[in-house]
Amino acid sequence: MSEAPSEDCAWVTIPAPFGADELRQWLEDPETLFRINSLLEIGQWIRQGERQARCVGRNLSNDRELELAMTLDPGQQGLLITYTGGLKRSTTFTVEPGDTTTSQLRITDDYSGLSEDERKARVGEVDRSLPQWGRDLHKYFHAWKRWSWFPPWRWYMTHLWLKMKPTARRITRWIWWLTLAEIVAFALVFGVLLIEQR
Repeated sequence: MSEAPSEDCAWVTIPAPFGADELRQWLEDPETLFRINSLLEIGQWIRQGERQARCVGRNLSNDRELELAMTLDPGQQGLLITYTGGLKRSTTFTVEPGDTTTSQLRITDDYSGLSEDERKARVGEVDRSLPQWGRDLHKYFHAWKRWSWFPPWRWYMTHLWLKMKPTARRITRWIWWLTLAEIVAFALVFGVLLIEQR
């Protein structure tokens, strides 16, 4: 995974464990891509027609409330999302083909169009979640490649996990691990008791 900020934009490139055509299918649902970001708490995602959407929530990377009015412009190589108002002008998702089983997703946040003084005055509004978002997508893509064949896992991830806030996901993960540890401990104690009775 690589990231390389410039003066007016920042980007991250995420290797994906599936081909370019399959990766392009992920761009048909930008809500899922945004919800995977563990530094965004999305309260509402409202589709307003085919090319418009509105996202309300909180950006944990800069501790600011979030209200984005978006225009979605799909293209052959990816998806361009332009924002109305705010510091960030657009986010571009570009699919870069690899071989038949791999590809890369490049996400570019564009902050151009502002004067140097205005950029400095509004530096606190910069979305600093991009590197973490790249790591989250990388992890999610690999988990999807490995486990999506299993219907209960797929249902859990698409119907429950994606709707959770990032803190709820962390708590749920800990509950799963503690439950697993309790089951293992119970099995060990039960096994010891069985051995002692013989």
